Amino acid sequence: MTDPTFTRRRLLGASAAAAGGSALGLMAPNVEKALATSRPGKKPSVRDIEHVVLLMQENRSFDQYFGSMSGVAGFSDPHAIQLPTGRNVFHQPTDINSDGYLLPWHMDSRTTSAARIPSPGDYSWQVSHAAWNGGKIDSWMSANSRYAQTGADISLVMGYYEEQDIPFHRALADAFTICDRYHCSMLSSTTPNRVMWESGTIDPNGENGGPVLINNMKENTWPTYAEMLTEADVSWKFYWVDGGMRSQTSYWKAFREAPTSSPLYINSQKSQLGQFEYDALHDRLPTVSWLFPGPGQDEHPNSSSPAAGAQFIAGAIDAIAANPDVWAKTVFILVWDEHGGGFDHVVPPVPPAGTPDEFVTRTSPGGVNGGGLPIGAGFRVPCIIVSPWTAGGWVCSEPFDHTSNLRFLEAVTGVECTNISAWRRRTFGDLTSAFRFHHRPAEPPTMPDTTGALNLAKYEVANLPAPTAPTTGQVPPRQAPGRRPATPRRPHH
Repeated sequence: MTDPTFTRRRLLGASAAAAGGSALGLMAPNVEKALATSRPGKKPSVRDIEHVVLLMQENRSFDQYFGSMSGVAGFSDPHAIQLPTGRNVFHQPTDINSDGYLLPWHMDSRTTSAARIPSPGDYSWQVSHAAWNGGKIDSWMSANSRYAQTGADISLVMGYYEEQDIPFHRALADAFTICDRYHCSMLSSTTPNRVMWESGTIDPNGENGGPVLINNMKENTWPTYAEMLTEADVSWKFYWVDGGMRSQTSYWKAFREAPTSSPLYINSQKSQLGQFEYDALHDRLPTVSWLFPGPGQDEHPNSSSPAAGAQFIAGAIDAIAANPDVWAKTVFILVWDEHGGGFDHVVPPVPPAGTPDEFVTRTSPGGVNGGGLPIGAGFRVPCIIVSPWTAGGWVCSEPFDHTSNLRFLEAVTGVECTNISAWRRRTFGDLTSAFRFHHRPAEPPTMPDTTGALNLAKYEVANLPAPTAPTTGQVPPRQAPGRRPATPRRPHH
């Protein structure tokens, strides 16, 4: 009997041929070797996982990266909602186009500088809630226009990439498992979502330094998951380098006051460039690794590109796969922190009014009034799970959010994250449904080279004109043919 959580996607080789050979060369030969040789045990389970590596990139929505990919809840989604205008959700109302709406449009990196774009719009607490608009999600353009900086190109909100523009990300999803119902945790920006990813809450009741609603914090005192792991004597480490992203725990009192002999101090210190790769190759990874991108590698619009992120991600995965023993017991979970202002068409699950620990009535340390609004969930962001048990080109359609990462760690380590609300636990899964422990790994994938793609992106950004949305003759976006995944209908309490 077919598992309704999964849908098998087309083989990468077929898509590469259709795209005119976009998957030339090998991204990670060690991944191919590991997939070809590793076989699960007789009764594989979550108990076979000894290392979990968590990587969070920056500011990309699911539809921006994967809306046109086959087999996912993308631009051909039969469940896309209808707006009050009578058109479907892809026709976002706006007065910047004579049609009265703007459809998602292709940001073509071959003819424009779309390989690196300015931030499409705002994604703060106020603007994200305005775009959500009580669940109508009909205000993507107006919400961003209201708060846009002078000269900003609001049409970028509706821009998206095709396979030719992000070949590595598409190939990775083709080779492993993509989750097409993964939401960021909050209708807000980077810091709050990363705080949820590391601790399971933003302290909505303001009892321990929160609520964290924007990219601003003072000092927090609630326990992070790293502290919980420390108390349980489970190994962990933050891998980060100067100039790149780093853990939010530098705003926690426990970390600020930790003695130099404490694991909180030792495991959160700056890493040397290449340390993660060395530790992976030599089987020295801790049970839990939080991996942070270096300078210019986080994919944040304005300062980074998908191609730069691809090179960083590929190197990390290849390092894990370089040692077959490490590959055979490691899970690599790649997510993005929030939508970055980019359009997504799926209505986020939001709890009923009054749900404990999910509404904010207080003012944040940054001076933002919560307004009695729900924390989230936020809009969809990409999530790809790389491991011997998620290979083969699958889509998992159970609803997840950033707290799902912590719950997956609960399943692996046995250490409970006590901060996660009851509503989140009822509404979102723990990622274990994405694993096919009773199936053999798929045949080795062929994936694009990332060095050439990054060099090409740099040239395109430096020499090609900026992408512009169509002003006439709009055409609904096309999604590559493929079977729509069966989505588990879990109740949203």
